[in-house]
Amino acid sequence: MSDYGYAVEVAEGYDEAVLRARLALKGEGFSIITEMHVGGLLGPDVGEDRQYLFMGAWAQAAPDTLSDGLQVAVHIPCNVVVQEAGDGAVVAALDPASEGDVSDGGFVRASAAAREALERALSRLREQL
Repeated sequence: MSDYGYAVEVAEGYDEAVLRARLALKGEGFSIITEMHVGGLLGPDVGEDRQYLFMGAWAQAAPDTLSDGLQVAVHIPCNVVVQEAGDGAVVAALDPASEGDVSDGGFVRASAAAREALERALSRLREQL
């Protein structure tokens, strides 16, 4: 884990990494609420032609987040990126606890639950290598 999140290498390639990331997230109770494919959109003009998929994954492990208020709920959709890396891929995720008000008990509870579920999901990707 870096200061801001997690990353896992997947040797089997981009398409397999996307599939495995979706399954691992769903297996830990996440709902994928947004997806944005940007592969090719960045393009050679910015020196980037790899495939990227950005996913917003809702952490159902933290069900009370909406009642805890907007300041808590805004942090709980976990940002997950699948990026083509040569013949393989990297799945990276922002730590939901990396930003936020640590004095807010609702935020601390929700982000801890989301973090634990996210760590388990990425561990599933490591185990399948």
